[in-house]
Amino acid sequence: MIVSIGFLFMFYQNGTLDPDSANFYMTAALSLLFPFAALSYMTHKGIRPSELIPALGLDRKKLTLNIVGIGLVVFFTLFALELLVNLLSTVLNMPIETNVNLLLQNAPIWFLIFTGVIAPINEEIFFRGFLVPRIGIILSAIIFGVLHASYNSTFGVEIIAAFIFGSIAGYVLRKSGSLYPSIIAHVMINSLAVLAFIIVI
Repeated sequence: MIVSIGFLFMFYQNGTLDPDSANFYMTAALSLLFPFAALSYMTHKGIRPSELIPALGLDRKKLTLNIVGIGLVVFFTLFALELLVNLLSTVLNMPIETNVNLLLQNAPIWFLIFTGVIAPINEEIFFRGFLVPRIGIILSAIIFGVLHASYNSTFGVEIIAAFIFGSIAGYVLRKSGSLYPSIIAHVMINSLAVLAFIIVI
């Protein structure tokens, strides 16, 4: 809340608040609160600072070529699923609409970079690194999916896609003990979406 209020004050100019700027900065502030909330809770529960990073699956020893390869496999698997869905929607003449382009419309360059790189890392720390060990793979994936409801996609495709990603990412975390595969895959997915948006506009 403090961070969000700070952003509001920063962009309150001449007695008016630019709605677009406020939305982008509030979204960024919310994203930054994910890892902050996780770390605060873990510290409160008595986990020592030196144990926080390993507890979230971010130990540098867990970042190996094999782990990077797993992240790439996750990305290409989800990319193939997306291509299949797009192919089916074309063949069946059932266009799938999402709100992604509208959400990124008028976004400054910093927000596009944030969406492509920083936000996925924040989300993985919270939803996988923090939530999966505490509430399980499926429940954390459901919460992650529901938070994508604002995309207003046809048939709730974004919710389903987020749930599938969350389930796979949670499973990979459980098996590998590393958060890096899901971070790599998530960053690549978001960056590809941002790149597609930039090309279209």
